[in-house]
Amino acid sequence: MIRRPTIAALGLFAAFGLLAAAPAMAEESCTNNGPMMTKEAITKSLQDRGYTTIRSLSTHNGCYEAKGIDSKGKRFELELNGSDGQIVNAE
Repeated sequence: MIRRPTIAALGLFAAFGLLAAAPAMAEESCTNNGPMMTKEAITKSLQDRGYTTIRSLSTHNGCYEAKGIDSKGKRFELELNGSDGQIVNAE
C-alpha cells in the first residue's frame, strides 16, 4: 500500500522551505557610488545621528554593519552604505 502525502503535509514542507530561504534573501548588498568611507568617518556619522555607543563595525558586500547602543539606551543593528553612510537596513 502506497501512502500519498496529504496537502497539509506538502504545505508544511513548502512553508519550511520559504522560511529557510528567508535569511538568504534578506541579505542586502550596497550600491556604492564612490570609495568606501573610513571606519572613523562612519563612526562619527553614527554618533552625530544619536547612535552613541558603537560596539562593533564591520564591512561586507560594500556595506558597513554597525551594532551598539543609541542615545535612548536601546540596542541597534544597522546596515549602512559604505560610500555615503546612509542606512540601508535597521533592526
